[in-house]
Amino acid sequence: MLDALTEFARVVEALPSPGRGGAIGRLNPGGATVFHVTRDTAFMVSFASGSAVDPWVLERLAPDAVPPSFPDARAAFDRARAALLPLLQNATAEEFARVPIPEPLPGLPTHLAGTTLEYLIARTAAHIFVHAGELSALASLVGAPDLGLPGNMAATRGRDA
Repeated sequence: MLDALTEFARVVEALPSPGRGGAIGRLNPGGATVFHVTRDTAFMVSFASGSAVDPWVLERLAPDAVPPSFPDARAAFDRARAALLPLLQNATAEEFARVPIPEPLPGLPTHLAGTTLEYLIARTAAHIFVHAGELSALASLVGAPDLGLPGNMAATRGRDA
């Protein structure tokens, strides 16, 4: 998850300006993708810490909410990432084994209920890499060079060192 968050942030930073605007063809707008990952990251902060989900994120989940701009989505992602990183870095094996969603929650897939924080983190990390790839494809379409995903995976490789 540490690498997923780092690489997603790197791809967001590298996305050229045309990719930060509206949709290109049938691809999602870059800001929508960043918000989607922000939503997942904000929920992970809540699951890992037991705190409430970021109110800014919840406001944008309302059926009548206006999609956030790329800069707003990016700022929210930066906040969520900054909150999640220390939680992940300092978690114990017991905390990773905890079940933060004992019963289905409205708006979340029902199959997540009863799973451990460790499972949720692994699933969310994979999901974030999917969207990093989506932004990387968008970047390529607007003329950026290959963004080199999955990246150097420093946190993953560092665990075995």
